[in-house]
Amino acid sequence: MREKIKKQILHNLLLEVSKRYDYIMTQNTRIFEETSYKAIHDELTDLYNRFYFVEQLKKAVAFARRHNNYGAVIFIDLDNFKVINDTAGHKAGDILLQLIAKKLRAALREEDLLARFGGDEFVILVDNLGEDQERAVDMLQKMSDKLLASVSYGHIVDQKVYQITASIGIALFHDHTLDIDDILRYADSAMYEAKRKGKSRAIFFNPLIEERLQRRFLMETSIRQGIDEEEFFLVYQPQVDGNGNVVGAEALLRWNNAERGIVPPADFIAFAEESRMIIQIGEWTLHEACRTLLRWQRDPLYRDLKLSINCSAIEFMEPGFDQKVMQVVSSYGVAPERLTFEITESLLMTHQASLTSVMHRLNAFGISIALDDFGTGYSSLAYLKNFPIHMLKIDRSFIEDIVFDSSDQALVKAIISVARDFGIDVVAEGVENPEQETTLRKIGGKELIVQGYLYGKPLPLPVFEESLHKGFEAKHF
Repeated sequence: MREKIKKQILHNLLLEVSKRYDYIMTQNTRIFEETSYKAIHDELTDLYNRFYFVEQLKKAVAFARRHNNYGAVIFIDLDNFKVINDTAGHKAGDILLQLIAKKLRAALREEDLLARFGGDEFVILVDNLGEDQERAVDMLQKMSDKLLASVSYGHIVDQKVYQITASIGIALFHDHTLDIDDILRYADSAMYEAKRKGKSRAIFFNPLIEERLQRRFLMETSIRQGIDEEEFFLVYQPQVDGNGNVVGAEALLRWNNAERGIVPPADFIAFAEESRMIIQIGEWTLHEACRTLLRWQRDPLYRDLKLSINCSAIEFMEPGFDQKVMQVVSSYGVAPERLTFEITESLLMTHQASLTSVMHRLNAFGISIALDDFGTGYSSLAYLKNFPIHMLKIDRSFIEDIVFDSSDQALVKAIISVARDFGIDVVAEGVENPEQETTLRKIGGKELIVQGYLYGKPLPLPVFEESLHKGFEAKHF
C-alpha cells in the first residue's frame, strides 16, 4: 500500500514537472516569436523596419544582378509633417503616421515591401521589374502617382481633417555598379530634389542630383562654419520719405566667407533654409537688430528710425517663434514699435491658418509686418484683409522701367491706392535715379517711402550712421 502511494506521488510529480516544462517551453517559444517579430518590425506602424528592409534589399540586388532584372527603392518623406506634429501634438502625429502607413500599404502590390525607417520616412522595395528599363520606369511612375494620391487624401485624427503631401525619390538598381548604400543614398537624394522642386512629387535619381547635393553639402558645411566663425554681418539701407528725411532702414544679411569673400544672399539663403540653419542665422539677426535699435534709442538723431529685418517662412513657422521674439526684444529694452519683420507672399500662401495667430500676437506686442516683393507672386488682396500687414514693398521689377512704361505706372498707382485704402504704408524698392523718384512722387506723393541706390547702397552700421548724419544736414546721401 505504501509502495503504491509512493508511485502515485512520483507519477503526479512527474506529471506536474512535464506540465511546467511544456508551459515554460510554450512561453519561451512565444517570447522568442515576439522578440523575433519585434526585431524586424516597426513598433508604431507594424511595418517592417530598417534592419529587415536592408537585408531584403541585399537579396533583391543579388537577384537583379543574376537575372538581369530591374528593381527600385522608393523613398517617401512626408511634407511639413513636423509642423503638424508640433502643433497638433505627438499623439496625433503618431496616429497620422499609422493611418498613412495603411494607405501606403493599400496602394502597393502584395509583393512590394514597405518599411518605416523612422520619423516620417517610409521606404519601399520593388523588385523583379523585368529587363526593360523603360517599362520599369513607367511602372514606377504609375506606382508613385498612386502613392502620392493615397497620402494626399484627408486624414481624420480626433475629428480633425489633416491634409498632407509627400515627396518621393526613386533609385533604380540593375547591374554591379551600385551597392546597398549607394542605392539608399540615391533614393534619399532624389527625394530631397523632389522637395527642392516644390514637394508633392516624385523624382527619379540622376547623377546631376548627386552633384547638386554635393554642392549643397559643401555649402551647408561652409554656412555652419560661417556661423561659428561669426562671418555673417548686417548692412543697412536707408528708407526715405517725400521730404528727403530718412525714416527707417532695412538691415540686410551679408556673408564674408574666409575663402570666397562676400557671398551674395541669393547663393546661400536657400541652402540655409533647406538645412534649417536659417533659424540660427535669424536668431542672430534679431539680436543684432535689437543691439542696433538700442544704440539708436539712446541718440536723439536716430531714436525715431524704424528698422526692418527679413524673416524666413522656416523661422516664422518654428513653434514658439513669437514668444522667442518677444523675449529677445524685451531683454534689450527696445521699443518693439521700431521693429518690422519683412515676409514674402509665399509664406501667406502656404501657411495661412497657423500664421494668423502668430502675426496677431506679434502685432499686439508692437512689431509691424511688411509684405516684401509685392506684385511678384499671387498678390491676393485677401492678404491685406486677413492679415495684419502694415507695409507693402513694391518689387524693384516694377520700378526699373516706370519712367517710360505706362503699365508699370498703372500697376504701382493701383498698389498704392489699395494700400492706402487699407491704411497700409508703401515702400518702393530699387529706386536708382532721380527720374524714377520723380515719377513715383507724381503717383504716390510725399507719403510714399523709397529705398534704393539713389539714396544709398547697403552700408555697414558705422558708415551708415556717418552717412545718415550727413544726410540730416544735406537732406540727401
